[in-house]
Amino acid sequence: MEHLQKTILVAWDFSNVADYAMQHAIRFANTIGSTSVTLLHIVDDEKDIDNAMAQLKIVTDDAQKKYQFKPEYMAVKGDIFTTIKEVAKKLSCPFVFMGTHGMKGLQKITGSWALKVIEGSSCPFIVVQRPPRNEHFEDIVCPIDYKKEDKQKVGWAVYMNKFFKSKFYLYIQKSSDANLKRQVYSNMVHVKSILDQNKIEYTEVEGAGKDDFAEEVIEYANSINANAILVSTSKELDFADYMFGANEQKIIGNKYGISAITVLHNDGNLKGFN
Repeated sequence: MEHLQKTILVAWDFSNVADYAMQHAIRFANTIGSTSVTLLHIVDDEKDIDNAMAQLKIVTDDAQKKYQFKPEYMAVKGDIFTTIKEVAKKLSCPFVFMGTHGMKGLQKITGSWALKVIEGSSCPFIVVQRPPRNEHFEDIVCPIDYKKEDKQKVGWAVYMNKFFKSKFYLYIQKSSDANLKRQVYSNMVHVKSILDQNKIEYTEVEGAGKDDFAEEVIEYANSINANAILVSTSKELDFADYMFGANEQKIIGNKYGISAITVLHNDGNLKGFN
C-alpha cells in the first residue's frame, strides 16, 4: 500500500455529504499537489467488502469523469469511531475529510457522532456540510479562548497558509474574569507572534462577551462569509457533551454549513507533505 502514503482520506458512506467531502478533498489535493485521495468505506461484516469495493469503483469512475481526478478506494471491517482514525494514522494521512448532516432538529444526536469520530485523532479532520463553492480556504476564523490548547492551533494555521495563502480572523473571547482574561491574552499574544513571524495576514476581533462563545464564533464566521473555522479538540468528552453540545460540536455542526478544520492538541509536531 505504499502508493497510498500521504493520501488524503475521505470517510465514505455513499451519502450526499460524503460526496461533498470527496469534492472538497479533490479540490484540496489539486491545490496542495497531492496525487492521491482515498475513499474509506467501513463495513460491519467482511462478507460485505467485495460488494462495497464494486460500488466504490463505480463512484471513483464517475468522479474521474466529473472532476478529472480518480480517487483510490478501500473497504474495511470496523466501526466509524475507531477505524477511520486507525487507517488515517496507518497511512500517515495529512487530512481526513468527512461530511456531516449538522445539528438540525432530530439530527442533533446524529450530528454529535462527527465529534465522536474525530475525538483523539492525531491528524486533522475537515468536516463539511455542503459542496465546495469557489473557496480555497482563503478566510479562516480562528477562535481564541482561555484553553491552553488554543496555542497549538497556530501551527496548523501556518500549515494551511502555506498552500492557500489564508487570512486568519482571530475571534477573541471576551471575559470579565481576571484569570480567564489573562489566559486569553496569553493565547492571543502567542498566536499573533507566530503569525507575525511567518508574515501571515490576520485581523483581530473582540468577542461580544455573551454566554455562548461558540455561537458568537459561528455568527461572526457567517457574517464575513468565512470558508472555515479552526477548532482545537483535546479533551475526552463525556455523554453530556455529546447530548447537549460541547463548543466543538456546535461549531462542527453549525447551522450555516461552514466547514470546520478540527485539530488535536499535541506538541506542535505537524505531519504533512513536508
